[in-house]
Amino acid sequence: MFSDAHTHFINPFGENALEPREIDQLLKEARDKGVVLLVLGSHDVSSGERAIQMASSESHVYASIGMHPWIAAPIDEKAYKSFLELTKRPKVVAIGEIGLDNNRSRASIDVQLQALTQQLRLARETGLPVLLHQRGYHQELMEAIHREKPPVSAIHGFGGDLAELEEWLGLGYYISIGRAVLGQEGEKLKAIVQRIPQDKLILETDGAGRSSKGVPEGQARVVQVAQVVASWRGVTTEEMGEITTRNLKRMLKL
Repeated sequence: MFSDAHTHFINPFGENALEPREIDQLLKEARDKGVVLLVLGSHDVSSGERAIQMASSESHVYASIGMHPWIAAPIDEKAYKSFLELTKRPKVVAIGEIGLDNNRSRASIDVQLQALTQQLRLARETGLPVLLHQRGYHQELMEAIHREKPPVSAIHGFGGDLAELEEWLGLGYYISIGRAVLGQEGEKLKAIVQRIPQDKLILETDGAGRSSKGVPEGQARVVQVAQVVASWRGVTTEEMGEITTRNLKRMLKL
């Protein structure tokens, strides 16, 4: 069995929107490949509602709710209460995707930090883990985590260096490895992947997209990620699926 710790069907910028029939097909392909657990990310209240609706009709699909740093905006008490209400809905298992981004965000670092702080507060209040996005701003993100003290969580799509890895592991965090290992630069992550403790490793796809021919590609690709990671760590693909699924369930308390 395999699991996808962090994935999307809805792009924060509305790019390459998938049709409902395409989403159904991607879910079927994932099931057929043995993917038994998916965590659908969201980027605002509206997409959180949609992720929850999708999860409600699929036994192996769960939802995470949050404001993506790409579209960060100040979270006042009214917005906070809206997110809080979503956390009470069935099958919501995490706060995410949240974090900081110095590359694609439309918001200043001050706005991103305000939104992040409020959502870390939400995680602490609800006891839900967070799925953290980080592009740059490593120190700022670390300071926010130390200040707000959310539950032990995961850094998604990890692409940092060994020093950053040790900092996250020092906090007890899970390290999510994604499709970057499948690309031409993927080999650069080999040393990182080999240093992650077995009980702190999870896998993800970070979403569905389209091939160069326009064909939807989705969560079944987590099996390809598992194949690469397994080869680097000297286990079978099936063992890697079992290990990472067990870890994800532990983090999400499932």
